[in-house]
Amino acid sequence: MTRSAILLLPAMLACAAVPAGAAEPDQDETRTVHVNAIRNPELHSYRAVVAGLDKFDELHALAPNVPQLRFQVEARSGKVLGDEPLLARIAADEFSIPLSLDQDRRFTVPRSQAAYDAKAEMVLNRKKRQARFQTYVRSPGLADNQYRMGDVRLDCQVKIAIAKEEIPFWVNGLINGFLLTTDWCSWFKGETPKGGDRTWSHEGGAKLVAATLRDGERSMALKTEDKRFRLPIGDTSWSNDAIVELEFAPPAEPAQLAQAAEPASAPAAKETAP
Repeated sequence: MTRSAILLLPAMLACAAVPAGAAEPDQDETRTVHVNAIRNPELHSYRAVVAGLDKFDELHALAPNVPQLRFQVEARSGKVLGDEPLLARIAADEFSIPLSLDQDRRFTVPRSQAAYDAKAEMVLNRKKRQARFQTYVRSPGLADNQYRMGDVRLDCQVKIAIAKEEIPFWVNGLINGFLLTTDWCSWFKGETPKGGDRTWSHEGGAKLVAATLRDGERSMALKTEDKRFRLPIGDTSWSNDAIVELEFAPPAEPAQLAQAAEPASAPAAKETAP
């Protein structure tokens, strides 16, 4: 594995940061979500989203207690979503299918043959640099600081399936060649004998100070990076029922928040001799 390949893979996965029933276009203009005024909005090809839905169904055994694939809207790092209501839709030239977001900004995407044939797009009324779609695979009943290995594995597979639909065919082949496999998620096996890091990065929801992977009597400390933890999802010696336990950083004190919000003071002007 060359350094260029290691740098290339995360870039390809970034395009996928984006479950199922039957739906047809809504011709009622009063229900149409209008996002045409947004320049360069966050969007995904509907066909890519369907590839994610298919992969979820194919590998559902990894997370059997997750009833269906969901998506959620997240602010990008350092950005805010603003006060305007979040609106999302599946958009084609001749019709639009509104998507209903819950209080956690999560939603499901229906299957629509008409949208697939029309090469529709899943669109958000926020600019791409401000917000993003993310997949959401999480078993019910877990504590806020717990993540299940099988859930993270399935989430990776769905993200990769979406990414493969949205990147050029030659890039897909290039990454297959670098990784020596078409199953990209299996490549993330953990530390290599030469000290390399082949772990999958997953969102933890808040700033972290520690993360531990537990599987029966076995445990392993995981690397953390701000709000993310790194997991060897390709290491099959860890079962799908293994649990990641996170330790969140304590909330900042009001004085610290106020200090962070204050603009830096301008340097004092130097006095000059008369």
